[in-house]
Amino acid sequence: MEKAPKGWPAALLLFHLGMWRERLRNALTDMSEGRSFTHPSENVDELNDAELPEGIGTPLADAAARSDLLLGELIDLYLKLGEQPIKWYAATTTTEAVLRNSYTHARLHLAEYWKENGSLERAARLWEDAENELPAAGAPPRFLANAQYNLACIRARQGKSDEALQLLASALPVSDVLKAAAPQDPDLESLYDDPSFRELVKS
Repeated sequence: MEKAPKGWPAALLLFHLGMWRERLRNALTDMSEGRSFTHPSENVDELNDAELPEGIGTPLADAAARSDLLLGELIDLYLKLGEQPIKWYAATTTTEAVLRNSYTHARLHLAEYWKENGSLERAARLWEDAENELPAAGAPPRFLANAQYNLACIRARQGKSDEALQLLASALPVSDVLKAAAPQDPDLESLYDDPSFRELVKS
């Protein structure tokens, strides 16, 4: 018997992406007009839990159109502001904030959806594309490291240990956060006993 897909419905995911794009859009608008902005709650899980029920029942076309509109507004604001300092969660510049908000964030959710539903190769393609696109766009190195780490997680689950280790060898030296996460990441469990992996995560 056919089962319903696991994970968030597409409309709810796009509603979620749109809400986060709206928050950053509002902050960048304030910056562009010389005003200070109020940073959202640091408790992201609490914020999401309170907000997601509002998106239930939103038509997919409406959620997609709103998310796309907000992405366009973010791009226009970034082109107006350029590279500027901003404290937005882990981001410290407008470049990092926009990339995390509207590039990496979407890929994390989409890849997780494909992983949950057994389409590892489709999830991998999202991060393969990112691995090619981010350097071409001049993105900060930690964004490439993040893409390589996420691709390594998928390759490990596919049993492609050598490729996973090569990706981790590139990613982990760039990010202490990823290096600390790797030894507890269930996606990398098949590598835990590999001497090369243990050497990579050694503090």
